[in-house]
Amino acid sequence: MVNFSQMLKIREPELLDREDGHWYKTKFDQIYPSISTILSATSSDTKQNSLKSWRENEPAHEYITAQAQDIGTQSHKIIEDYLSKSLSLDEFDLLPIAHFNNLKPYLENISNVTSIEQRMYSDKLKVAGTSDLIAEYDGELSIIDYKTKRKPQVDEYMYEYYLQTTCYAQMFQEVTGRKINQVVILVSSEKNTRQEFIKTCDDYIEPLYERIEKYYLTSLN
Repeated sequence: MVNFSQMLKIREPELLDREDGHWYKTKFDQIYPSISTILSATSSDTKQNSLKSWRENEPAHEYITAQAQDIGTQSHKIIEDYLSKSLSLDEFDLLPIAHFNNLKPYLENISNVTSIEQRMYSDKLKVAGTSDLIAEYDGELSIIDYKTKRKPQVDEYMYEYYLQTTCYAQMFQEVTGRKINQVVILVSSEKNTRQEFIKTCDDYIEPLYERIEKYYLTSLN
């Protein structure tokens, strides 16, 4: 049986400490931006202006952002420990624990874990990133991501995540030769809602390529 986890580990890039987004260095000294950095840089003017306006008009925006990041980091760690069967909730805050318990019914659909927090890259696309989870979801090999939000999400808000996880699927295929057809985004909100978004990668490959091309064309100018 092919050991995908071992194949990924051998090719795992190094995450660099930079202030201009997330960047990765491969074992062959290529340096690539993360897919999240690319998507942020190429998002619509409307989205970028909205974020800028929020920062300008919300005095506590740095605190809110830092708090959200901490909650997300803790929630991810709880899920990682749970999937690794090494979970102890003593070290975590109440809200991340609540997010975990909220998502737990969906976590029961996960089996045959390939890798957790896996760093990957694509020489073809000149991009890198870290996937939350590669495992089977309802029996199908998937890229799985989990998000913690303040309120429930609608499908259109998740579009960037579909591109991001589809990119991880492309990286995975480039390393292993195995195509992943499905991405899964699991969302827990502070309104005590949980949502499951399941998409087919093929629907997002073309717009993903367009965003990456836009990023590199812009950076050349």
